[in-house]
Amino acid sequence: MKVVVVGSQGRIGARLMRAFPGAIGIDRRPGADVVVDLADADYGAEPLRGALAGATTLIHLAAGSGIDAPDAVHWQAIGYSLRLLLAAQAARIGHLIVASSDWAGPGEGLPVSVYGHSRRVLEALAAMYGVPPRRATVIRVGWVPASVEEVATAPDWLAANHWSDERLLAEFRQAIGGA
Repeated sequence: MKVVVVGSQGRIGARLMRAFPGAIGIDRRPGADVVVDLADADYGAEPLRGALAGATTLIHLAAGSGIDAPDAVHWQAIGYSLRLLLAAQAARIGHLIVASSDWAGPGEGLPVSVYGHSRRVLEALAAMYGVPPRRATVIRVGWVPASVEEVATAPDWLAANHWSDERLLAEFRQAIGGA
């Protein structure tokens, strides 16, 4: 099984890279196996073509995580995601796992933001990708802090949405195991 993690240097990606030895990491930040910015990535050329070739599972984490980021950031993330999924389809990757967010659903008294709507669009793209013979899994991830110490000082509503490393890894292991 060949697993590719796009967004491998972020909070979630770094944890997954440690949990899945042998996974290939793609990120715009140094430290990834393939360092490339999705904004201008050429999926038909090396090194991306080689990274995707023969992959059985693609984990897509690189769709912007800033809830309060300007709307343009979320629009761009949708464009980058679409290009990535088209490249995954061309590479015949059989299983797509997308990290969405519980912000995609209506919260208690909170309207769905542009970020939340962008996550819904990403989920819809995953559903399109997952038409047989391909599969797609969406994981609506809660809050994953940089360190566990942040949980103690977080507001109650945020701390209640905390995903431990154990929960995070269990969700992704289950998704991969079902591939």
